[in-house]
Amino acid sequence: MRFEQIIEELRTTLAAIRTGQASTSLVENLEVKAYETTMKLKELAAITVPEARQIRITPWDKAVLEAIEKALREASFNPVVEDSTLRLVLSPLTGEDRERLMREVGERAEEAKIKLRGERREAIGEVERLEKEKQISEDEVFATKKEINEEVKEANRRITELAEEKKQQLSL
Repeated sequence: MRFEQIIEELRTTLAAIRTGQASTSLVENLEVKAYETTMKLKELAAITVPEARQIRITPWDKAVLEAIEKALREASFNPVVEDSTLRLVLSPLTGEDRERLMREVGERAEEAKIKLRGERREAIGEVERLEKEKQISEDEVFATKKEINEEVKEANRRITELAEEKKQQLSL
């Protein structure tokens, strides 16, 4: 089942949502058009956080500096080019920004829960199909459905936990 995959997708999505602190996860999965293909920023450069509100990006090849700068600007960042590095200075979040981002976190968590319910529906449908084809017994159907529901319950708990953790980071 894809329950773990759904949780990982949510974790990645939430990591890219900006909090008041700088984090490499804000930019590391940003897609950059370089070398006639699309690559993730973390594949093209070293990304560090020298200060609480600053991210430094040092490309391994200076030839991709402009491509990285362009990708950052398209992602609503305002990079400053210094020699062969890029520096992002993150402004503090306003109350309005925090509220908007908290809503976004809630929406992403709800989307993950919807995906989870879809996976649950598919898994239970498969179990019922196997029962109709007499490939599994009624006891196995009951046990499997119970196991699926327990896994969904645990996944929902983890999704809620991830969302709450991110909201807590936003409120700092």
